[in-house]
Amino acid sequence: MEQVSLPDWMRSTGAEHQPAGLDRMRFFWARHNGPLTVGVALALALLMLGAGGWMVVRVGEGLRAATAAPTPSASPEPTSAVGTPRDLFAGTPAASFARREKAIVLPAATAQGPFDKIQVRAALDSVRKALIESRLETAMLVGDIEPFLGLLAPDSRAEMRPHFDNARFLHVATRMESRADWEYDIRAQGRISYRARTVAGVRLLEVTTEFVWAYPFDVMRRAPAGAGLVAVRDRVVWQVPHPKDVPASSRGLWLASARAVTWNADCAWLRDGWLNVMQWLPDLHGPRVPGGDPGDFFDLAAPMTTTSRC
Repeated sequence: MEQVSLPDWMRSTGAEHQPAGLDRMRFFWARHNGPLTVGVALALALLMLGAGGWMVVRVGEGLRAATAAPTPSASPEPTSAVGTPRDLFAGTPAASFARREKAIVLPAATAQGPFDKIQVRAALDSVRKALIESRLETAMLVGDIEPFLGLLAPDSRAEMRPHFDNARFLHVATRMESRADWEYDIRAQGRISYRARTVAGVRLLEVTTEFVWAYPFDVMRRAPAGAGLVAVRDRVVWQVPHPKDVPASSRGLWLASARAVTWNADCAWLRDGWLNVMQWLPDLHGPRVPGGDPGDFFDLAAPMTTTSRC
């Protein structure tokens, strides 16, 4: 075993030990052991009784304080709930809308002119994918246009790309830059129709989509119903040329026309091409939604408005 060297203060010097103060106290205790024991025991008993009574009083006071009703100013009700999960669609026309992709219901595919049933089904499927990528997918919402452009015919991609350099793309796609404020639970309602037609000698399958897209944004808890929603109503005409009428680079999905209007959208953001909610201010708007009464904006049976607030 390794030898351990003790520090100086732990070593014995071997010198004679002289009685110190503590030793004298032990000698005194030995000579007066009986009387002192009784006195000390009595003093300790009185001390314990006093301490016990004091503890009973303190415990009682604590219990009364814990069970007492709090005063109104002790815990004020929060006026905002940023990040608190809640139904931002409640009390709005979009409350009955379907969630995300479930809202895009394709009609039954039937042969149309030179397009057989399989070709019609393929065209409808490509339109549905384009709607999802342009209005619902996070890639487009945060500014990545490539997944959407990849669904179009090669020649159509080159034609569409410049539209994303300004706010014109809002007629066909939604971008919101960041997911910091908006919620993922997008809802929509729409209808899809199709027909065969010929333009400039090219046979086309034309698919028309009309939708209202509702995007929820986090707002104060006491904001009125609808104050946290931004809605986009669009009408887009998609075309698929017959593969025998065009070169390979033009085969696939094209956009013939697109038009959209918004409700309750912040105009400054909209002018830059981004969708954001108008800020609800309690002192300014009170029980009103900043965007005003939507009227028949959410009703696809009603004509789309020809004017926009922004």
